Amino acid sequence: MTEPYQPIPCALHDEYEIAIMHKKHLRIEWSSEVGEQHTENVRPKDILVKDKQEFLVADGEDGEALCIRLDKITILET
Repeated sequence: MTEPYQPIPCALHDEYEIAIMHKKHLRIEWSSEVGEQHTENVRPKDILVKDKQEFLVADGEDGEALCIRLDKITILET
């Protein structure tokens, strides 16, 4: 079962939006739905809202399309 979504602070949401607008790469760390830890440089493309949860849509280092729940991101480096 998935943990309930915890909204992120507005200032952090703004950082993602700015990175998307400026096509800026971000180094992020997040945990997957099964608890695996990931660290990667990504290029954010959009923020998606689905079932009252927000996701960062991004391209990974290898070009893989990623969809990461915002409250699962633990470290953000711009």
